Amino acid sequence: MTWTLLISLLIKSSLIAGAGLAASRHLTQRPVERVDILRGTVCLLLALPVIMNALPPIELALLPPIDDAPIALLSAPATPSLPASPAPAWITPSAILGGLWLLGAALIGARLALGLQTLTRWTQRADPVTCPSWLAPIENLPPADRPNLVCSDRVAGPLSWGVAPGAILIDPATLAERHTAPAIMAHELAHLRRHDWIFLLISRVVLAIFWFNPLVWRLHAVLRQRSEEAADAAALGFVDRALYARTLVRLAAHPTPLLTPVASLPMAADSRTLKSRIASIMTDTPTRRRPLTVAFCIGALALVAAPLAAFAVTRQIAPPNPPTPPSKIASAPLPSAPPAEPAPPASTPDAAPLVQAAPPAPHARSASASETYDQVQARAQADWNRAQAQAQAEWARAQAEAIRVNAEDIRRQVEAHRDEIEAAAREAGAQARQVRLSAEEVRRVSEEASKAVERARVVAMKQTRIDMARGAAQMRAGARQMREEAARLEDPAYRAKQIADNRARGQIVTDEELKAVGRRMPAQADEMERQADRMERRAADS
Repeated sequence: MTWTLLISLLIKSSLIAGAGLAASRHLTQRPVERVDILRGTVCLLLALPVIMNALPPIELALLPPIDDAPIALLSAPATPSLPASPAPAWITPSAILGGLWLLGAALIGARLALGLQTLTRWTQRADPVTCPSWLAPIENLPPADRPNLVCSDRVAGPLSWGVAPGAILIDPATLAERHTAPAIMAHELAHLRRHDWIFLLISRVVLAIFWFNPLVWRLHAVLRQRSEEAADAAALGFVDRALYARTLVRLAAHPTPLLTPVASLPMAADSRTLKSRIASIMTDTPTRRRPLTVAFCIGALALVAAPLAAFAVTRQIAPPNPPTPPSKIASAPLPSAPPAEPAPPASTPDAAPLVQAAPPAPHARSASASETYDQVQARAQADWNRAQAQAQAEWARAQAEAIRVNAEDIRRQVEAHRDEIEAAAREAGAQARQVRLSAEEVRRVSEEASKAVERARVVAMKQTRIDMARGAAQMRAGARQMREEAARLEDPAYRAKQIADNRARGQIVTDEELKAVGRRMPAQADEMERQADRMERRAADS
């Protein structure tokens, strides 16, 4: 692993994790949808190294260039140097950096493996739960879906772990409080049904890969917290809110010890989140999922992560070292002209030379040498300036070519994913139109139902008014018949006939009883007429 790869992984994982955290926080308030978005973010981080190796790289020259070693001056004497011994392979920066990364990944992986081994040992050595109150929530489940419910004195509170059907561990203190069984079992069964433990392991693997990124640690912590809130929301469909909140407060009063395995899901995972969990429990937030919202969010994250993974952070092209300026060249003295040979002597010694040879002009020779040196200096300065200008031009052309290649790669990537982006946009538009049509259909059905209810209410009111008027008429007719019967009972012959008829039917009625009935009938007839008047008034008011 090199610094370039480490910085590239840090940037890419930070962008993906930050986008997932922001989307889960601001795009929805449902705990279930928040967990689904965070799960998708974790899976994208796990696939990031695979995508980086599968897609063609797009190089971005963001890191500063590495300067070459300075060229030695021409005037520096060549000193013999000892041959440099090669450094061991494990001392190179890449090897040290790779070792540090492997050490961090190994520590996190070892802690996870130790937690799995600890949970397996605790579950195997625990005692099965036989209390009917704790077994009641799982009695109606199929045998293949019943979790292993055991009691262990090694745990500080209820926790669940494992692939379905999984296992639920209860501590002895909690097992003795049977009234908390419905709430605790509903919470732990919700964890197992939602497969929270599997995504916890995936998040731990991602944490081992990107342990150097603080945002990935934050993502792991938020996923654990949101998983607890989603399990709370799912459990509220089976137990009362107040009972569940009291149970959660009781468990939070006994904080989970630090030795709890990281591969488990304790119900009271963190007492610091108790306030937010209680607030979420007491708030009527819909627990059903909106697959369109979650799929659109995860799809958007994937469309961003795929081209992002293809970018490769590289170093900029270093400008070439300029040639050594002529001022640094050692000014070696130019060789002087060879001395002039003396004139040959005359053939006879007696003959005196008529003309003596002119002596050499030393000042003229030194001036000629000085002039030649200035010309050499000017020519060297011109050559150096020309070489420097050419080197800068070559470096500028190389930078322009690199930028052009990067631009072409980016354009090709955008063109390659343009169809996917347009297809996703069209699908989102179709889904939005379908949702809009569904909303209009629901509104239309609601309006028709309201009109039908209104018509039924009007018809019912009319029928009630008719029934009340008919009942008032019947009551008046009954009152009239009662008055006629009271008048007939005043006749002794009619009373004697009624006594005989009753005796024939096996009933004994005396003359005094018939007189008393005749005296009460007018008052009863008046009361019936008053009730008929009240009924007619209610019918008119309605």
